[in-house]
Amino acid sequence: MKILLIILTLLFSGCTTIKPAIAEYYLTAKDIKVKNDALGCRDKSLKIANVFSSSSLVSSKMEYMQADNKVYSYSQSQWQESPNSMVESILLKTMRESELFSSVHPSKSRIKSSLILETNIEEFMQFFSKDLKTSHVKVTINFSLIDTKTNQVVAHKSFSSQVDARTSDAKGGVDAFREALSEILTKNLEYLSGVCR
Repeated sequence: MKILLIILTLLFSGCTTIKPAIAEYYLTAKDIKVKNDALGCRDKSLKIANVFSSSSLVSSKMEYMQADNKVYSYSQSQWQESPNSMVESILLKTMRESELFSSVHPSKSRIKSSLILETNIEEFMQFFSKDLKTSHVKVTINFSLIDTKTNQVVAHKSFSSQVDARTSDAKGGVDAFREALSEILTKNLEYLSGVCR
């Protein structure tokens, strides 16, 4: 009986494989401080519409591109939430903290707002050199501020940022994405502050 148990134990232990732990990354933005002396929008409420993006950014997969334009996914790293969702959350937080509008609400809010901010992520990718020794990220986002009464575009602007990654791996990419996104959100707030004068 003991021999049978030993044999079964050896068989089952040989069949099990230990999967490497998958690192999950959450995207954040730096604290954004923009001098805000604009008064034109402080009597208006803002709703952040659902962020538009390609289907690849609605997934938690972390993708990167090599010099030959082939897209790959990291096998041991992924986003904690989809980049689409994280950008929407960061945008909501940033707009609230800017105090540029009387109030800022998420897309699912039932509160009627004076303005809607539509956001479209055009590019959000880490690019590697052919030898995989260096990489950079590129982020391009379009913003449209829309009057809810007239459905007219009040302001429309596209911002792009490219940041070199300090390390050629997923973590280096995440840090570079954080810097690029922070730069874009800062430029967007400065632009909207000018629109609201």
